[in-house]
Amino acid sequence: MKYIKGNIYKDKINQREGQFLSFDGEHIEVVVLRKNIDEDITKTVEKEEVFFQLFLREEIVFLLMKFEGFKWLDMPFVPDKNIKLNSYKDGYYITILLFNPISGKLCAKRTKELSQGLSKALYWALKKQLENPPKNIKQKINKVHAGFSSDEMARLSLGK
Repeated sequence: MKYIKGNIYKDKINQREGQFLSFDGEHIEVVVLRKNIDEDITKTVEKEEVFFQLFLREEIVFLLMKFEGFKWLDMPFVPDKNIKLNSYKDGYYITILLFNPISGKLCAKRTKELSQGLSKALYWALKKQLENPPKNIKQKINKVHAGFSSDEMARLSLGK
């Protein structure tokens, strides 16, 4: 779906706060839902440096994301049964979408290319996860979240 900053998206209204990752085999989309979004947060998402890392645990790939001055956010990769991972290419693109779940408004949007090294590591990690999908994935995600904060995941992870 093509999202336009400032528009209202009814499917984002009344969603719980959090961050969610989707990947179609070529492009990564991160949806961040936050209440009380101010102009500083919007500017940070759109303009400030963003860092990405990978964390692998319990046969699950977690993409970590951090903006300067904020805590790490972690997003597990929960594969869609229809996903086809194309052959590796140099640098995946990631689109970050910041929504207010009260209004459904898209407050910030940004697209960035991941480094070649991180893209390559992501490709091989996702390939492995797709070839051997973990059973009880939600339970395993909960187990990882019970054992590691996002900051701890970042300390133990791969990437920049």
